This record gives sequence, structure tokens and C-alpha cells, in this order.
Amino acid sequence: MSSFINDDDESSPTPPLTPAPQIEDESLQWHRFAKATMLGAALRLWAFVAVIVFAFGQQSLTDRDADDVWDFLANLGIIWLWRVLGILAGLGILATIGAAISWHFKRFAITQEGIQFKSGVFIKKHLHLRWDRIQSVDVTQQFLARLLKMGTVKVESAGGGDGLELGLLSRDQCEGLRQAILVAENQARLGETVRIGDWSGGGLSAAAREDSVYHLSPQRLLLSMVVSPSLLIGILSLAGTIALVVLESGTAALPLILVMAGALWNIVKAFSKKWDTSVFLAANGVRARAGLFSTTATTTPPGRVHAVEIYQPMWWRRFDWWILQVTVASSVLETEDDESAVILPVATREEALRMLWVLAPDLGVDEPDAFLRETLDGAGPSQLFVAAPRQSRFLDPFGWKRNAMTITRTAAVMRWGGLWRRSMKMVLHDHYQSLGLSAGPWEKRLGLANVKMRMVATTVGTEQTHLRLEDAQALLWEESRVGAQRRQVAEKESIEAWRARVGA
Repeated sequence: MSSFINDDDESSPTPPLTPAPQIEDESLQWHRFAKATMLGAALRLWAFVAVIVFAFGQQSLTDRDADDVWDFLANLGIIWLWRVLGILAGLGILATIGAAISWHFKRFAITQEGIQFKSGVFIKKHLHLRWDRIQSVDVTQQFLARLLKMGTVKVESAGGGDGLELGLLSRDQCEGLRQAILVAENQARLGETVRIGDWSGGGLSAAAREDSVYHLSPQRLLLSMVVSPSLLIGILSLAGTIALVVLESGTAALPLILVMAGALWNIVKAFSKKWDTSVFLAANGVRARAGLFSTTATTTPPGRVHAVEIYQPMWWRRFDWWILQVTVASSVLETEDDESAVILPVATREEALRMLWVLAPDLGVDEPDAFLRETLDGAGPSQLFVAAPRQSRFLDPFGWKRNAMTITRTAAVMRWGGLWRRSMKMVLHDHYQSLGLSAGPWEKRLGLANVKMRMVATTVGTEQTHLRLEDAQALLWEESRVGAQRRQVAEKESIEAWRARVGA
């Protein structure tokens, strides 16, 4: 059984990147990137060669004995060794020359119409990103750039385009360029004359300051990983690998060592990705920055948030820690892994609820504090929540008591419980695409159904399962009615009103 209600709320986006207008180069001030940019191609080549050599060595050690491989290398002779080194050196030189030529023809300009970008030697590319298509502007630093105290200005475009990456530039230049783009974008949106200031000196002015609202300390991050099941699984895998290495010898233990190295690398990668996570209130939204070896940053405009989820893994309950993630339209958050949608990776209850208020100021209820307590900690039906019936315990024995849904003036709120985690999900009325009602074979026999709110992006799950059929139908039609009214009102908070409310 299924039911479907179309309720599209967004038209197809226009292409964000368009051919640049015919403007003479002499009338623009073109800027080149730092010379360190040309090192990237050469380093990528060497990394590719290293991967090939490692794969060849791994296969050789698997097929042959280690002594046979060593004898083979020793018999090659010094001449072949010099030939191989010469080939690698030649490839490195060619890659460096190619990178230098590419760097020479790559440049950008900031104009009153937008950002222009030129690149290419044989195939020329000239792109124009208009001010009204800019979604976010952030500064990112990969590992090499961080060592050189440089970075890249990443400009995301609305409509799901690729945007532009302007770099490498010095860290001060990145901050200055980011501020200049934000100021110009705001002037264009307000209909004012765009004035491009001198951004080469860098630095943030007092008007463009960013207020810190969250910082993940190393102690909390380390403790959150220590109490997670992944660490226990890693320790057991490590112990098993060491035991097998002791019992085995030679190349027979090599695959086990590689598996152990991969597991350790995943732990280090997860730790480094969340390291020093900081969230700021910037002029254009909520800006999050994190990273140990390389720093990445994302900006979430509050007006483009479609859904918010706050959930708590079972092993964090004694600490009352929560994770907050969002679904945002036309953003990098949709196209990458789910972790990229996480704004607060390890937050206290107060921090998570404050960020919820920053992103969604109105819950659509008269007593928001009591409503949030019931949403996060409650169970069973209440005056607001329609809960899953007792017969749903056969399909969800651990979480059926907490599973519930309600429709407020501004959003549909879902409460979900389970063995491993519990969560609350809030979907704004004016951002879902359509509504659906479904039931599987076992749900039909039990008189149950699922309510699904379909969206452009699905970072946050938007389905409430195992409700009584009559309750699911009533919620479906109530959401359709309230959602239509909300779209007609078109009551959306402007970025200026958001800044005044949160003090950004």
C-alpha cells in the first residue's frame, strides 16, 4: 500500500557558471596565484608513482618469497637502477614544467558583475560566477598548503554547481579575499553599487568578525572515540593480527599487517577530521572549521536549511553528548559523505539546542523548552505527539516506545528511538518536495504504515515508521494542509534578521 502527494516547492536551478561577458582584459585587474600552486601537479605524479610501486611490491611479496624478490632486485644491476631513477626524474621535470605553464595561464579577477576565472593553454576556459549565484565562501587548507601557511578560497555556487577554487594564496590574502567577496555579494544582493576593496593585505575588519559559539576540545574528542565501539573492534582486530603474526612468519602475515594498518589509518583519519572543530557565527551563516593535517571549512546559510537532526549514540548517554547534522539545499553538504553534513560532532545538550535555535528559531509551539525535553527524552503518546502503537513492538522491539511524530506550526518533528541511538528530526514545512505513505506486508497485517517526507537531499532521514494506519493518514493530510499554508505565507527569516537575532 502506498500513497503519494506531489508538493514540489523549488524550480530547476539555473546554471551558476556562465560564459564570461565580453570584457577586454585591459579593463580588468587580473591576479595570479602563488607560485607554490605549480607544485601540486608534480606532487600528485610522485604520489601516483608511489602507489604503483607499493602495489607492485605488495603483489610481488604475495606471489614470491621475500628472499627471491631481494635477489631479483640485486641482480638488476646499477645501470638499471640509474635508468629507473632517470625516468622518474624526467617525469618529475616534465610535470613541473607543465604545472608552471598551467599556472602562468590561470588567473582571476573581481569585477562589479562577479568573479571571472581564466585557465587553459590549448583549451581555453573563461568562467563568470555572478554575485547573486554565490552560496558560500570559505578558506580551506590542505596539508601542503598548511605547511606553507597558504590556503584556497572556495566559492560555492547556488544550484549545485561546481563553484570556483581560488588558490593557492597566502593565508592573509585568503582571509582578505573572502571578506571582499562577502562584502561585494552583500552589496549586490541589496542592490547597491559593488565596490571592490584592497584585499591583498588580508585581515578581518571589526564589521566582519566571527563569533565563536562552539569548540571541540581534544579531551572531549579523544574520550568520545575511546568509548565508541569502533575502538573496541580495532583493539580486538589488533590483538588478533598480532597473534597471527606471532604464529605465522614471512609474507604469510603481510595481508594481516596491511589490514591492521588500514584500520589504524581509519581511526587516525576520523580523529584528524574532527580535530579542533570550531563553529562561528559569520555574516552569511554558520561557519564550521575543522582538521588536523588539512583544514576544511563549510558555511551553512540558515535560510537554506531544510531539516535538522539531533541524535545520541547509546555509548554517549552517560555524558549526555549529542551530534547535530543538517540537510541544506544546493550545497556541498549534499554531495559528499554524511559526515560532511555534521555541524556539531560531539556536543553537550545545551550546545546542540543552542545551535538548533540558531538554525531554526521557531519550533511552532507555545512552550519550546518543555517541547524539546519531551522530544529528546520522552516516550509514548502525549498531547502533541502521535506515538507508535503497541503492536509495532514486533517490528521495532527496542525503540517502539519512543517512536512518535507531531505537526507544529512551522515543522514536522519526528522522535525516534533504538538500541544504538535515539534522535529527533525536524523538517521545515516549506522545504520538503512531496509526501508519501507506505506499508510493507508485515505492516499491513499489523495495521501499520510509514509517513515519508521526500526531499531534494536526504542527509537527514525523514521517515516516521510503524505508526497506526489511521494516525499515519491523519498526519499525512495534516502535513499537506499545514505545508500548503506555510508556503503561501512564505514567512522566511532574512539574513539581516538572522544576524540581528543571533548577534552575528
